[in-house]
Amino acid sequence: MIENSFNKIPEHLRPKNEGTDQIFKNGILEKFTRTHVAVPITMHTIIIISFCWLGLSQMPFLKFLGTFFSGWLIWTFLEYWIHRYVYHVKTENKIMRRIQHMGHGIHHQYPKDPTRLAMPPLPALILLTGFYSIFWLIMRANAVAFFPGFLLGYLLYISLHYAQHRYKAPNYGPLKRLWKYHLLHHYKHPEDKAFGVSTLLWDVVFGTLPKEKQK
Repeated sequence: MIENSFNKIPEHLRPKNEGTDQIFKNGILEKFTRTHVAVPITMHTIIIISFCWLGLSQMPFLKFLGTFFSGWLIWTFLEYWIHRYVYHVKTENKIMRRIQHMGHGIHHQYPKDPTRLAMPPLPALILLTGFYSIFWLIMRANAVAFFPGFLLGYLLYISLHYAQHRYKAPNYGPLKRLWKYHLLHHYKHPEDKAFGVSTLLWDVVFGTLPKEKQK
């Protein structure tokens, strides 16, 4: 069934099972578009632990826990929203299409390229600084608990995303469903279904989870 739908996938999203491609002709810039997944995983783990220590030293445990969980939940929504409404929105705007290709389209074309399954450290740090600044402006001291929860969501996202593309799906359980629907997104429904990677929650809420039984 997946194979029958493969040729219907737009060319700019059609997966090639091997290989890679360049985003920039400049070799230095190109290096900043790639990373080994262990680098961002290590970096984000250190940041999460540091902020958890800071947050727990400044507020009661239950308040920290609730704020931390809220950060994770907001990440899962943002993961879904960006994937659906930024990376997969149809547009004729050349700048937007370039952003889509750099941020996500090249991953659809080369889904097994291990160097493009997580955001490299430099752009990640720039974005994280921006996010923390926004959180601090909105919630002040509570940001020290909200931010690590948000980052944990991203850490789970990049870890699961890497595993979904590099390892065989588990034989049972919720992780098997995550593998199944993410691969359906790549190989059958790249434009309109299965936008969640670390959770299927928002696909269920917004009706974008494929309903047919796929193998």
